Amino acid sequence: MYREDIEKIEPVNEGLRLTAKDGRTATLFFAMFDRLKQASPEQRLDFRMSFGGLRWESLDEDISYDSIFEPENFPLRLSTALRPLNMSEVARRLGIQQSLMAAYMNGSKHPSPERQKMICDEIHKIGRELLEV
Repeated sequence: MYREDIEKIEPVNEGLRLTAKDGRTATLFFAMFDRLKQASPEQRLDFRMSFGGLRWESLDEDISYDSIFEPENFPLRLSTALRPLNMSEVARRLGIQQSLMAAYMNGSKHPSPERQKMICDEIHKIGRELLEV
């Protein structure tokens, strides 16, 4: 999905509602993204539409249209719910560049099924290690 596929974006309670030209709607809830959750109301509304998603310059946050309309296809977004888990550390442990991991998390790039499994397995491994503490 691209910028030209979006008809309108409007603020709603605790998020932004996007309407696609094909009539589909989706809501981006600020609470699902740590930087947006912590941002002021003014910062949350200070975004621009980029080619493939929304961009908050002051927050250094990018969220793809695809991940808003089809969140089930972006399971790595679960990392926002796991604040204590540092995804940079997961990337380091797997030998993945931190910038690539960030792109997976915000939906601008998509890991192969094999890499996605590898990442999820590493997160589970870290969880088991934490349980042993």
